[in-house]
This record gives sequence, C-alpha cells and structure tokens, in this order.
Amino acid sequence: MSEFLKVLITIKSSLISKHGNCVIIPKNRQKCFKILRLLYQEGFILSYVYNKSNNSITIYHNYYQNKPAIALIKIFNKASFGTYVKYLDLLNMHKFGVDLLIISTSKGLKPHYKCIQEKLGGQLLCYIR
Repeated sequence: MSEFLKVLITIKSSLISKHGNCVIIPKNRQKCFKILRLLYQEGFILSYVYNKSNNSITIYHNYYQNKPAIALIKIFNKASFGTYVKYLDLLNMHKFGVDLLIISTSKGLKPHYKCIQEKLGGQLLCYIR
C-alpha cells in the first residue's frame, strides 16, 4: 500500500475515533508530504509539522463550527486494481458538485479541478467531503 493511502487511512481513523485534534504518523517517504500539502492547500487540515527528533509528522485537523472539515474519505485505489478516469469523465463529475477528488496524474497528485484545467486524466485515489 502506498504511503499517501496510509496517511489518509490514519486521518480517517482518527476522525472516526474522535481522539483529539491531531494525529501523529511515522514519516516514511516524501509522498506523505505531497498528500499533506494538497490537503492543507484545500483547507481540509489545519497544519502539519515534521518532528526531526522522532522522525514523525503531526497532523492537526481543521474544524468548522465544532465539526471536522473532513466528513468523509472514500479511498478508491486498491492493491489489486486501480480506477482510472479520463478528462471528460472528470468534467462530467465536476458538473454534479463533487467536493474533492484526488487524482494521481503523470504530473503528480492533483485535485480534480486542476486536472480539468490542464485536461489531464489519471488514477482516482480518493474522494474527500
């Protein structure tokens, strides 16, 4: 399982269990920072801090009116198969008000609206609401 999926599963588990406003994950690879940067830019997490002493990352959840900004994380990427979407499929999904789709493209991880702007398709990783 890829590192960014482990990060998403950890965030999802911490939100379901309602254990405080942060979660600590061990840092394994650089891909963790890519998904965290994307979640931070989209406003789903408040911040993330890398701790050199114990080689871990602390992720702070974002709340709005005492509710977490992330209500749902649906992961589409499974080990056995991937779900690929074309540019035109993304365009049709965007018309129906999709909150955030994270897509792995040839140019890196991107949200669905940037893929539409750049006319890219790719592997659908997750849906966040």
